[in-house]
Amino acid sequence: MISRLLIANRGEIAARIARTCDRLGIEYVTVSVAADRSLTYHAAAVATVALPERDAAAARTDTAIGSPSGESGTTRPTGGYLDIDALVRAATETGCDAVHPGYGFLSENADFARAVRAAGLVFVGPSSRVIETMADKSSARQVMAQAGVPVLPGTVRASEDLDALVGAAADIGYPLIVKPAGGGGGKGMSVVRSAAGLREALTSASRTATAAFADGRLHLERYVERARHIEVQVFGDEFGSAVHLFDRDCSLQRRHQKVIEEAPAPRIPDAVRAAMYDAAVQGTKALQYVGAGTFEFLLVGDEFFFIEMNTRLQVEHTVTEEITGIDLVQWQLLVAAGEPLPADQPDIAYSGASVQVRMYAEDPFRSFLPCPGAIEVTHWPQVRVERAFAGHLDVTGGFDPMIAKLVATGATRDDALAAARRACEDLRWQGISTNLGFVARVLAAPIVAAAEHDTAYLDRIDPVAEFGDPDELCALAVAAALTAPDRATPWSTGAPGGDRAWLDPADHDLGSLDLSVDERAFTVRVGGYEGDAVLVRADTAEPSSPAAQATDQRANTRQTTDVGVTARRTDGDTITVGSTPCVVRRSGEGWICQVAGVSRQVRYAEYRSLGTSATDPEIRSPMPGTLVQLHVASGNPVEKGQLLGVVEAMKLEHELTATHAGIVTVNAAEGAVVTTAQSLFLIEERGAAL
Repeated sequence: MISRLLIANRGEIAARIARTCDRLGIEYVTVSVAADRSLTYHAAAVATVALPERDAAAARTDTAIGSPSGESGTTRPTGGYLDIDALVRAATETGCDAVHPGYGFLSENADFARAVRAAGLVFVGPSSRVIETMADKSSARQVMAQAGVPVLPGTVRASEDLDALVGAAADIGYPLIVKPAGGGGGKGMSVVRSAAGLREALTSASRTATAAFADGRLHLERYVERARHIEVQVFGDEFGSAVHLFDRDCSLQRRHQKVIEEAPAPRIPDAVRAAMYDAAVQGTKALQYVGAGTFEFLLVGDEFFFIEMNTRLQVEHTVTEEITGIDLVQWQLLVAAGEPLPADQPDIAYSGASVQVRMYAEDPFRSFLPCPGAIEVTHWPQVRVERAFAGHLDVTGGFDPMIAKLVATGATRDDALAAARRACEDLRWQGISTNLGFVARVLAAPIVAAAEHDTAYLDRIDPVAEFGDPDELCALAVAAALTAPDRATPWSTGAPGGDRAWLDPADHDLGSLDLSVDERAFTVRVGGYEGDAVLVRADTAEPSSPAAQATDQRANTRQTTDVGVTARRTDGDTITVGSTPCVVRRSGEGWICQVAGVSRQVRYAEYRSLGTSATDPEIRSPMPGTLVQLHVASGNPVEKGQLLGVVEAMKLEHELTATHAGIVTVNAAEGAVVTTAQSLFLIEERGAAL
């Protein structure tokens, strides 16, 4: 058995591996960059090795989910969690006999597996040969087709030759999906529906793939509409045995990034399910696979097609553990140490259902913009929580935005969905915005309850239209807090003029408050009182701030709320607007309001003092990140809606477009690190300088 293990990863997966090591009595060594020194799993490690830091340009391509699967050229990334030499050196110098790569980073990097084994260490994963074969999506398709596993039409070989790819696309047909050959985690993938948008998509995908995976080759595949994403967990050992541990449904994903996963997959005919298991085990044996792996399939009706095989532990392995009672990390360590599989197929069973929610640092109501910054969790829900911090965490823009995972299990799927929804609602925190409020609403959606959703469901829905406008709720909550009928309320000190003399409880139109929510203007009318509740309604203006403009211009056509909304103070700092709880806290000269998982800053405002308008000459960054691409140069004429540049952070690319026609001045260089609201472009009307 392994005696000392290097955990070559970070965050919640490092904490997860450490937990199994603690239970088995295996010593472990952790690695860290400066930003991760406070994470919890370092405390019980026999040693923590500081990794060389990456420079700013390189560090922005690190990711906790995306998986560099190969290197082009002769140079390797240096510094951070992608530094092969530093990681192998850390293992040998601390007396480790094995290395666990976790997921993401180097977990599917054949060079890393070779380097670990060349140093005389055990690599917890399959052979470098298998990793190389399955990391290249084209070769993976060929091997699986030869093994009798159904595959979709696609390119035979990956390529960086755009002309060759355009020619292949004509044979494959549309719609098709562009995939980086050596990628993972959905990074660089895009759907192309006609030849008109193909070259632009190929150029963007190749650039992203080169930056993230040091491999710009692309693979094309027929895109299947209205499909479900089903995966089968497999295990193999050195003795030729292979088993499956049932299936998972990962269809609730956005831009090919999974958000909610569940096991077992619902609503699959028994015969189809059995055929998928057989195909996965057959493929595992054909590869002579050793370790944990996952076969990913697209399911359309009663037909399924192979997408790819992940040669590592999956982020969503937790739901399989919950329904089977099997510790998959323990199985990995046993098989890597040369032991046979702990159980044969007839001895593996499951019961109940489990749902995992990925807690992301992002704002679903503003085009899912990344939200780096500080978070302070004050209450964790009573479900399995995978995390690497106790209460406080500084979320940086250099890694994947996943903060934690909530895993809820029940006797039935309905029980598990309800428990997951309660967990999202029970978790309490202060600071940055997260996706939990949005996810709670998705879990309650009728289409999800009926298991009728597909992989494009989350991309089709508009969170604001579907679930309500949190900006408006914040304005109503703060207005209700300020005008609460209890004169002893602590909110009264924040009322206009410092007192409440302007309120007349006998009047059915008590006046109005001009408020700004992250610089978006609202006038909230106070209509009267019903017991301890306030009747309020909101009128909204056009968006003004970069954050407001980043909502895909939806705010420009927002409907005025013209009916009374009852707001009630339910406890200390919580105002319930209708049935939605809003947490309101004083912050400087204004308030921080948290609703539906997102945080907003609320202030008194006048429309004329709200900063930029829809035709402001300055185009600002909606988030902290990197200006990865410029499409214009200073002095160029631009038209309204024209693409100016692309800002990237936390695996998200955000396109900046011209709000009006004119002559553009570029205020930042390509590759520059930018901050929220930083002016990147200035558009002046033609002839304005004359």
